[in-house]
Amino acid sequence: MSETAAILKQAQAGNAHFYVQFGGQGAPWYKELAKYYKEPAFQKFFDAALSAIDEERPRVEGSVGLPHGIDARGWLEDDSKIPSEDYLGCAAVSIAMIQMAQLAHLENLLQNGFPMNDMVANLAGTTGHSQGLIPASLVALNRSGDEYYAAVNKYMKYLLYLGVSAQKAFPHFEATAEENAKSEELGGKAPSPMVAVLGLDHDTIQKMVDEVNTGLPEDQKIYISLYNSPTNRILSSYRGSLIAFHEKYKADIDEKKFKFVYLRTTCPFHCKLMEPVREFFLPEIERIGFDYKGEELKVPVYSFYDQANLQESGAKLPVKMFEDMAINPLYWDKSMAPAVADKKVTHILDFGPGKTSQRLSADTLKELGREIPVLGAAIPKDLKEILGS
Repeated sequence: MSETAAILKQAQAGNAHFYVQFGGQGAPWYKELAKYYKEPAFQKFFDAALSAIDEERPRVEGSVGLPHGIDARGWLEDDSKIPSEDYLGCAAVSIAMIQMAQLAHLENLLQNGFPMNDMVANLAGTTGHSQGLIPASLVALNRSGDEYYAAVNKYMKYLLYLGVSAQKAFPHFEATAEENAKSEELGGKAPSPMVAVLGLDHDTIQKMVDEVNTGLPEDQKIYISLYNSPTNRILSSYRGSLIAFHEKYKADIDEKKFKFVYLRTTCPFHCKLMEPVREFFLPEIERIGFDYKGEELKVPVYSFYDQANLQESGAKLPVKMFEDMAINPLYWDKSMAPAVADKKVTHILDFGPGKTSQRLSADTLKELGREIPVLGAAIPKDLKEILGS
């Protein structure tokens, strides 16, 4: 057994208390995951996570969500097999593989002096940015040993099928040639169904969205889908609608120098356009036996939509999580508010991938009036502070 992690020693001495968060889509995951793959100590973890993908591949490969398959094991064993960055960013691939990377970072802590029981014993609560809400609930289950790895397997299947079901609900996998050409003409990159508009305040952007929406069909409206920080939000819609927004406001974007950046995804998450995901995903939840209940969660898991504690969701936990991740808008300040309110919280532990969720939390905490250190398990400097080695 590794020596107790440095930050856990602080907690056991009564000098630290934690809040845990997991990030969402848009961050690269391959390098972070691959560095753990050849470590012998991670074999049990990867057996659980990769077998989930391997078992389900025959049912999902060739679908609208995975037209070129998902050979996760092959990609990790031989980087020459890795598909294009665009394909790695498609919803059904990235959702599952981002969670695998996050859980590998968690595994690294579990194996280096930060056991799950001790982590949960010193937690004020957990949350996640978009899909990060799902692995946040896995931590809150407080499973260990074989029970934990069985849960890892089920959680991997849950998110794999959520990604595949989302793409079935929105089967527009790629931009058309016309959409690519129009976006390029406007100075944009390959358009996707989600775009970050960075700069200005939410009210100003909402007025701009409302104005564009007056000229769009009812089923192709634009939604502000994620409120990440006071000057950072995401719009979701059909690619053509977002291109129309860009075209209408290109002069303002150029003049006021706010940013318009398409996300690496293939579905317009966190808006009503994803309502059809229910019919595809509900049968899969039942088939894989993902039947965890709210009362099994040992610490609060806070929703970014309504700040509900998922401990109170009962048998609806699997449904609440996918509704939040796919359909409901995200308000990141609602995820951070419980950490701000609990004065015992001294650190937020972030499981990435990358630095994006760490930065969003830092910005939001500042706006909420209480700056709490956000330590990233994916960041070597922060990891050294967490583990003390």
